[in-house]
Amino acid sequence: MHAKVFLFALVCSLFCAANLSAQQESYLRFIDGEEEWQGELQTSITSYRNEVGQTVELIAAIHIGDNNYYEQLNQYFLDLDVLLYELVGDEEQLKNSSNASAGSSLSLVQTLLASYLELEFQLSAIDYRASNFRHADLSARELQNIMASKEESFFSMFMSMAMALLAAEQQAIASNSVQPSTLSFMSLITALSADSQSQALKYLLAQELGRTGGLVLSAEIESGLTILGDRNRVALEVLADVLAAGDDYIGLFYGAAHMPGLARELVREMGFQRVDQRWLTAWQIAPR
Repeated sequence: MHAKVFLFALVCSLFCAANLSAQQESYLRFIDGEEEWQGELQTSITSYRNEVGQTVELIAAIHIGDNNYYEQLNQYFLDLDVLLYELVGDEEQLKNSSNASAGSSLSLVQTLLASYLELEFQLSAIDYRASNFRHADLSARELQNIMASKEESFFSMFMSMAMALLAAEQQAIASNSVQPSTLSFMSLITALSADSQSQALKYLLAQELGRTGGLVLSAEIESGLTILGDRNRVALEVLADVLAAGDDYIGLFYGAAHMPGLARELVREMGFQRVDQRWLTAWQIAPR
């Protein structure tokens, strides 16, 4: 059980991308390939529109991906009036730095994993200095203050997320809405014995991330998780300001785990309706 909790915490910290939807909606999916160790991990762009014609697109992020994936995103971002983005930190520092990830131990882990899996790291592939980008997340000080008020550490914050995921998974498996995980010590050994270790490991991780599309996390639990609820609150406050300013075409670029909560508020509280969804391939898992 402890190993399972640790695995969930690792997935949360590296990707923040499990789909914990209280709706029948998916923001991340895995499509199996025809050959062994082949497939695609895909993220969604889901469009919502209100009565006055303003469009908000929820752009589900996974923090390491193929170079082509980030090239497509960079091109798409150019067409938006405003792109609201997640990244715990201070906007001026992010805008003025050529390396927004400097000093972050989590970013170092993500960078190392991206290198091993032959992927790109999001903070290196996306230009956060673009003129239409606007920070929509907690500052580092704000996050520290919230954690202090809750007597949280970074470890306990991620473990709270992991325990919520684990409970949701157990409930989903009991109701047959999600299949049990195939990621195990033996599957990892098999992957490490494959001709292409990085491809096989990438396949297992992608399969696990896509598998969680049927998990359900309640709005009450989600709101109590600092890594989800408190950051979503900030993103929605910034979004409300942008909408009030009259911008018509807005993107919200956040980890896929945030999408259910953001979508719920868009529809229930802000008067938006879902109008479209399209998919981008974040990981093309095949021989190079």
